[in-house]
Amino acid sequence: MRLISALIVVGAAVACVSPNSQAAQEQSSQAVSDAAEPFRVIGNIYFVGGQYGSYLITTPEGHILHDTGSADMHPLIVSNIEKLGFSVRDIRIMISSHAHWDHVEGHAAMKRVTGAQVVALGGDAVALESGRDNSAIGARNFEPVSVDRVIEDGDTVSLGGVTLRALWTGGHTQGATMWMTTVQDGGNTYSIAFRGGEIPNAGAPLANNPRHATVVADTQRTLQRLRELDPPDLFLHNHPQDPPQALDPALPVDPRCATCLDAEGFRRMVARVETTFEAMLQEAEGNGGQ
Repeated sequence: MRLISALIVVGAAVACVSPNSQAAQEQSSQAVSDAAEPFRVIGNIYFVGGQYGSYLITTPEGHILHDTGSADMHPLIVSNIEKLGFSVRDIRIMISSHAHWDHVEGHAAMKRVTGAQVVALGGDAVALESGRDNSAIGARNFEPVSVDRVIEDGDTVSLGGVTLRALWTGGHTQGATMWMTTVQDGGNTYSIAFRGGEIPNAGAPLANNPRHATVVADTQRTLQRLRELDPPDLFLHNHPQDPPQALDPALPVDPRCATCLDAEGFRRMVARVETTFEAMLQEAEGNGGQ
């Protein structure tokens, strides 16, 4: 069964759980954890599980972890890294897509285990250090974690021959970051991009937002940058796609990758979120700019 199928089944089960049943909640949480097995995606990039998608980028000098998921995903991600034959204590750097709890809530626990350097951009660094969601939606908070390196748009992170470049995509959160790199696989080179974020969550106030005052301008800039970007050969989303997307057969990607989009899939995603954001703006204007 593909990962997305397992998550759909689990999601349906979670929706039926009584909020007053702690045992049922724990059972459904465990089911979600069991749904995500680790595998090599392409080159030296591995999916290490979690409902929300975390990736391990391996190098001879240690590893880079992209996103840590929610707090209850931490044991699964640690187990999956070890299951792949790597040591979690060899993680040297932790980067993130954006500072929402479902992608960074596990940062503090992972840093305690690894001692890894936490890297984040702008407003996301502030969110991580404070443990407070400062995005336009104002989702739930999380355990704070110290940020060792605050980066800017265009900065790079390098380790063991791997270099990732940060592209600021600050619409979804203030410091959402698309990380870009290349990998070698089968004698070929492929451009890779890890999703940062595109537009605010549905329901986020777009005018006079006390958390992200520049959310509209930042989102418009983000969408322009994504539209003008040369589409990557492989785009690694941080949520499973429903349904999973068919990929260019020339890509040597594990077929279990329900988070993967090829260049054409990336173009379609950008067009889709642009249309969605335009509708959000029109709705806000119809509600008096709210």
